[in-house]
Amino acid sequence: MSAKLKIKNVRMAPVKKAKTKSRSQGRSGNRSGLNPARVSDCCGHGQRQDNAVLGIQEAGRELGEFFGSLEDPDTAARLVRAIRCKQKRVVEDLLGPDCQVVCFFNQGRYSCVRITCVFGTCCDVRITFDICVSGGSCGINFRGI
Repeated sequence: MSAKLKIKNVRMAPVKKAKTKSRSQGRSGNRSGLNPARVSDCCGHGQRQDNAVLGIQEAGRELGEFFGSLEDPDTAARLVRAIRCKQKRVVEDLLGPDCQVVCFFNQGRYSCVRITCVFGTCCDVRITFDICVSGGSCGINFRGI
């Protein structure tokens, strides 16, 4: 039995942080809108590398590894069954620690899962995507798993 995997609406965007301006800064104050005393190394200030760029690179490595693992028929079958049976823990175990299931939903004849993943040292990148598989049985006799 072969299962069809449909991936759609994949969006990659860095997480934007709201800028706040303190009243004491005025027009001549710190132009970044951040209090220099509160800026940590985590935010990347004073560094030449952009944390969002590093987060995107990390996302590419980790998600590439995940989608590469789906070439194994048993791993793909586990994911398909987990989506059809709405098994959050199985999907999250396959994805790894940086990703979590947002929700399960149906779209026409497809069973879908919405997944969000956060990457970067300061969670600078959030990627949310859906995986939809054709509807089928949620029974135990599914590729021996």
